[in-house]
Amino acid sequence: MNRKRRLGAPASGRHRSPEARETRVAGNRGATRYPIATQARQTTRAPVLVAFSLAVAFDVAAVSRASQIESAADVRARMERAIALIAAEDTERAIPILLSVVDDIPFHGPARMQLGALAVERGEWGVALDHLEAATRSYGSEAPEGAIPVQRPGLAWALYSDALGQTGRLEDAVEATGRSLRIAPTYLPALLARSNFARRLAAAEGAGQVTESWEMFLDTSLDAARTAQEQAPDRPAPWTALALAADEAGIPQLAQCAARVASDLAPDDPRALFLVAWTSVESAPEEALAAAERALAAGLRDEPALWMTLGRLRAFRLDMEGSLDAYRGALRLDPATAGEMASVALDAIVASGDRELLALLERRAARRPEALNTRFALAKATLREGQVERASSELVRLAEAAPDHPAVLTSLHAALRRAGDAPAAQAVLARLEAVKAAEANAWERANRAERDRGRARDAAADGDLRVALRLWERVLEGRRDPGADSAALAADLAEYGFALEGLGRDSEALAAFQRSLRLRPFDSATLSAAARVARTVGDGETADRYGERALLTAPDCR
Repeated sequence: MNRKRRLGAPASGRHRSPEARETRVAGNRGATRYPIATQARQTTRAPVLVAFSLAVAFDVAAVSRASQIESAADVRARMERAIALIAAEDTERAIPILLSVVDDIPFHGPARMQLGALAVERGEWGVALDHLEAATRSYGSEAPEGAIPVQRPGLAWALYSDALGQTGRLEDAVEATGRSLRIAPTYLPALLARSNFARRLAAAEGAGQVTESWEMFLDTSLDAARTAQEQAPDRPAPWTALALAADEAGIPQLAQCAARVASDLAPDDPRALFLVAWTSVESAPEEALAAAERALAAGLRDEPALWMTLGRLRAFRLDMEGSLDAYRGALRLDPATAGEMASVALDAIVASGDRELLALLERRAARRPEALNTRFALAKATLREGQVERASSELVRLAEAAPDHPAVLTSLHAALRRAGDAPAAQAVLARLEAVKAAEANAWERANRAERDRGRARDAAADGDLRVALRLWERVLEGRRDPGADSAALAADLAEYGFALEGLGRDSEALAAFQRSLRLRPFDSATLSAAARVARTVGDGETADRYGERALLTAPDCR
């Protein structure tokens, strides 16, 4: 019999597949279905199904409430037969029997649980949703009349959350994991799923966007991962969940140390190795490169982010050919990675004339007009090939989309000069000179601010906090530009707060720390300082809130 036979259609009252509508066999009154990101789904496999199947026991008195449909003894006999078949891994014969039970008793929790778990095992997520929702509704004070309660409601909610997550209902999935954990607070699969779903919701809020919901989802993800890690410190999955949640929250030290623990616990797991590389690119590029190469050697070849990481790290080592090979691997898996590549690398790949990659990039440019990096690389190649008119037209469109992009303006100026359109070329040159002047001013402000930062830190180290404070005030005054980097501004505000705290100006220090935390809400050092000064000024509630999050985000992994 075909193993892919469906377990029933996901619609109320239509829970049996056409194949399952058979006569019953004798003895039972004849009863005959990971940017970073990269975390594997926690799937309940067949041994789990068998384990809880063998543990099912039935309350005959409860079954008797549905006696007008079927006698308790008959339902029990059918369930025992189905359980025996599942234990023997003969699910094809068990499924019709289970479906016959839910035909007679729609909210028969144990039968619905079995069918839902089998659907999860097969990846039939819509079917799983139907059965597992019925299983979760089969117990408690609001269960429908005649329902037979599921024996393990915590597991039912956990499986239901998996099906919800797989069908894109992430907020419902997080809520379902919460229901599971209220019943079984230490259930590891529910904790890991909760961390994963909440992190994905945070990522969906948009890169770099600090919103109230983004904070809430990441708090949930970090808390679930921390709890899982405390429950199972010697298993890699909780540490992987913690590393991913910390990376999404912008806590690099925690992400790095959690990734390293995961890799130590699973040294041959290529995804754990990749996570080490991913989280260590900035702080330890040599270690990151070694981990990425090991992940590749271990067989992780279908992850575009790994190839991108390798490309970047090999470029750091001046292995330019190796870097380009890695970038080519990323493009073949996902042409959208072109948007993340340095222009010099993408230009080299386009110039190499690889027909497969050129076709991928051209299709991306045609379908995604916002893919400026790809369009610019192709336009420059067109100009090099002497197709001046075509290149000029595309560069004009790019300059309209990115009017302050100096490289685009430079190429457009060159194209217009070659086309003989001197007035247009001169207008572009004037625009380019204005852009470069603005860039030069920005660089000068940035350099001046960096000098003041260094002097402020030196003054603080020497104990001259008043001088340090004046310098930090000057740095912050210069950082009021629209679009100033929020992470860097948050760091400046935190150091300004430390200077204020050192001078005993605790209320002002708390205000500075809070401004910093609005931009970088999961920085452990700032949270600890905010908790400390809040307690000093007598705001215990605020101190407790910041103190709890400081513990959650502390990079102390072992």
